[in-house]
Amino acid sequence: MRISELSRRSGVPTSTIKFYIREGLIPAGACSQRNQARYDETHLQRLDLIRALREVAGQPLEVVRAVIEQLGKPWGEGDPVGAAIEAIHRVPERDRSGAEQAEYDALRAQVAELVNGLPWHVPDEADRAHALELDRITDAVLQLRRYIDPDFDIAVLRDFAAGAWRISEAAIERNEDRVPMPGDDLIDPTRTAILGMLLLEPLVMTFVRSALTMRSIRISNGLPLPPS
Repeated sequence: MRISELSRRSGVPTSTIKFYIREGLIPAGACSQRNQARYDETHLQRLDLIRALREVAGQPLEVVRAVIEQLGKPWGEGDPVGAAIEAIHRVPERDRSGAEQAEYDALRAQVAELVNGLPWHVPDEADRAHALELDRITDAVLQLRRYIDPDFDIAVLRDFAAGAWRISEAAIERNEDRVPMPGDDLIDPTRTAILGMLLLEPLVMTFVRSALTMRSIRISNGLPLPPS
């Protein structure tokens, strides 16, 4: 297809496509004749990925570039989804005193032991996404203890994890055919994974907020709670 058709199908202006080519975010088209180039579905998929990162995730070009660079690595060596998660869900750095840092480090070790002991955990010391998840959980527990419940027991996280696994089953069973296999192109699976995380998270949290609100209303009004 010509660049005009690529623009029409992707919804990305021609000028922006040319900018992405200059920046190395998408490859140049194959020359078909003088001053003309042809583009294919790979270009379209990569533009869809860039749009997902830019428009849905609201990420800058630096993040897009980091994800694209991971896509360019051989199968099994790149981690485009991990790069996206690392950028989108990075835990804000906090200034901690020596005692606070020691408290954080001790709690993170406990969180890591719990999470790594879950039946569905796959050990991978180099997994950036997993390390980031441990940071976020640790930070969240610290904030819960500081502002809501000083005695919050991290053992409760096992119940949260069990609920999360059931949610993952419901989400994945509709997309089992999209799980990439060795040799597959990673552009479309990466776009699907990133969009899935970004769009599923607010959906799940809306149900969680609703459940917490309805539970409080039922308890305060003496209404029976539904079975778990």
